[in-house]
Amino acid sequence: MVRIRLMGAFAHLAGARELSVRIDGRKRVDEILREVIPRYDEFHDRIIMINGHPARGDAEVEDTDEIKVMPVLSGG
Repeated sequence: MVRIRLMGAFAHLAGARELSVRIDGRKRVDEILREVIPRYDEFHDRIIMINGHPARGDAEVEDTDEIKVMPVLSGG
């Protein structure tokens, strides 16, 4: 199972801080996150980590990976 850890607004929208999703083979991170986070595409700036390493939404993961995603915060 892919373990997904959600931070900030993403956790609020998904209604959970952590989810597990079963995938067959490999799948792109953005595809998975679109399925579990309503309005995911409205956040143009986000930080994605796969197994503790910075990644992009087009990176592929396997069933044993961990994704952590958080929105970029800005302001003054």
